[in-house]
Amino acid sequence: MKIIVSGHGNYASGLHSTIHLLAGDVANIEYVDFTDNMNDIQLSERFQRAVIGEDSAVFMCDLLGGTPFKEAVKLSQVSQKDIAVTSGCNVGALLEVGIELTAYSASAEKLAKKLVEISQVQTKVFHHRVIQVNDEAEGI
Repeated sequence: MKIIVSGHGNYASGLHSTIHLLAGDVANIEYVDFTDNMNDIQLSERFQRAVIGEDSAVFMCDLLGGTPFKEAVKLSQVSQKDIAVTSGCNVGALLEVGIELTAYSASAEKLAKKLVEISQVQTKVFHHRVIQVNDEAEGI
């Protein structure tokens, strides 16, 4: 199983930098940037090379409907490989799943759903709360 991270600009290499800082090199994750000097055909070719030798793969793309997402979907439709495509997943999900990826034997679809689920759980809004202190209480 392999995860291919892709997105516009340096999205993928930025996530690679973050994952490397937090966990070192994580096996079976490939990072493919879609830069302004590339077109959709070149990106498609990079995706095809990324899945060579893999039975299954999950694409983790930055935006739903963006070029990396569309090209990954196209590949999933014509390939004989088990390929799933996600969008909008976060670095926490990639970190959590990536560390266990070599032991993961489920289908690409199940791994994709796990990435999305973890991303949803980790997406929060911080709320400030006022804590009342009782000055008359004993102790600290």
